[in-house]
Amino acid sequence: MEKRALLAFVLSLLVLVIWQFFFTPETKQPQKTEAPATPAEQDQKQPSPPLPLESIAPKSLPQERLGRSDQHFDKWTVDDALFTMHILAPGARVKSFQVKKYRQDVNESSPPMELVPTQATGYLPLAVDLLQHQEWQLSTRPFTSQSPKQISVSAGEASPTLALQTDVPEKVRLTKKFNFMPESYVVDLEIHLENLSGEKLTDQLGISFYSQPFSKGGKDSSYNPSHLAYFEKGSTTTIETKDILKKEVVIKPPLDWVAYQDSYFIQGIVPMEKSGYQIVPRVLDAESGLLQIVYLTDPFEIDALQKKEFKLRLYFGPKELGQLAKAENRLSEAVDYGWFSILAKPSLYLLNWLYKFTHNYGIAIILLTILIKIVFWPLTQKSYQSMQAMKKIQPKIAQVREKFKDDREKLNQELMNLYRTYKVNPMGGCLPMALQIPVFIALYRMLYGSVELRHKPFMLWINDLTAPDRLDLGFRIPYLSGDPGLPVLTILMGITMFIQQKMTPSSGDPRQEQIMLLMPVVFTFFFLNFPSGLVLYWLINNILSIVQQYWINRHA
Repeated sequence: MEKRALLAFVLSLLVLVIWQFFFTPETKQPQKTEAPATPAEQDQKQPSPPLPLESIAPKSLPQERLGRSDQHFDKWTVDDALFTMHILAPGARVKSFQVKKYRQDVNESSPPMELVPTQATGYLPLAVDLLQHQEWQLSTRPFTSQSPKQISVSAGEASPTLALQTDVPEKVRLTKKFNFMPESYVVDLEIHLENLSGEKLTDQLGISFYSQPFSKGGKDSSYNPSHLAYFEKGSTTTIETKDILKKEVVIKPPLDWVAYQDSYFIQGIVPMEKSGYQIVPRVLDAESGLLQIVYLTDPFEIDALQKKEFKLRLYFGPKELGQLAKAENRLSEAVDYGWFSILAKPSLYLLNWLYKFTHNYGIAIILLTILIKIVFWPLTQKSYQSMQAMKKIQPKIAQVREKFKDDREKLNQELMNLYRTYKVNPMGGCLPMALQIPVFIALYRMLYGSVELRHKPFMLWINDLTAPDRLDLGFRIPYLSGDPGLPVLTILMGITMFIQQKMTPSSGDPRQEQIMLLMPVVFTFFFLNFPSGLVLYWLINNILSIVQQYWINRHA
């Protein structure tokens, strides 16, 4: 039993890591509707009443793009300590939203992270259209504003508002009001629609968001997948692009939020109403992952010379728990560590707290590992001591097994008598370690997908704790992803794991010995393409375990 405890722990941990990495926890199926027939072309002079909400086909929704000439029109720039936002005059659409705190890539000269990756396509977010009057081209009409072209958002000052307006003469007036919160990625959007005609206006409003993977290269990565998600009734549902391609998807209220996101960044939509809308996503280009996400209102009526208002809360930014919480509606649940969130999120808060003192996330990871090791030291010591006790009576166990090998019932009785005589618990080495598994997995999930570690250096060749560890030697090794080089930190992790295995009390079972010696090789291979921050945690944990095992062996 001495090494069975450790073997059970390692195998359990390996299975859980593989499960978390390759399999997504089961979520509710996205709400779907069968594809209805595309509505007939409307008479522009006498538009028919709007279609019932259930009969709207995603293919019938407008998808207006701006040409290169449109993107050279006037623009308004909003500058905050956290971001810079550019809004174009045509359609009052967002051309750019750059996050100052994060870069496109790890190079110091890299520009700030861009959260409008659809710039080149012309599909820019916040396009507003009236479904029954698409000929008015509200999403491409030029907007004007009384506000200055440069707007600063500063802490301690009144929150600024940018109002942009366009008119369709004698038809409608559309006003977009952007309300900014200092040092926050939250933007409150108000849309005012005024009926300028002498007749009642009956229509539906669509607000289009366009998204595609934020990561460089445009395609999803298995290590940082981009997807659509929404939160309702206390749980998150993920919708992959392939789901939308197979069958048209309609997401119905009540919703807390809808977002396009990857592990680090998010374009979030927080509805301000409990009903009266639906979210309709569709794939515009499967190869590049280009999505259109339409916030579609219920049919409405506006009497002559009257107004109607629509409100949304937006969040374009990193998946930082503190910032996400400012958007309310549980947008912080977008940081999802699966079953282990209850342990992973407090660990992240502790890691960020340690960073305030160290100013180096690598050192913060080391300190966090030490703190966790201290917490679990008594349990681990009890486990090791139990293994030592089992090792001492191993010859007697072998004698009992040989003597009663043909009588299983008698064998079990004698073994239990032996354990009682020497006050040894055969499960004593396993249970304390098993209790640590959820913590290890929670840390794995947290270190694997936290934006705080993105592009953060440790020391020497490790310049990004979310990237695989590579010491550049001028050549590429097969199988290794990321930059070319040698995974020195990962190799050291494997070596320390091997040393730890050799120091663990032997069971005397050759098969178990072979399996245990194989574990460092398996883990090293498995961790080769993992983030260096995670490898650093595992390496330090191994070193601390070696120190603890050495101390126990000296005092045994």
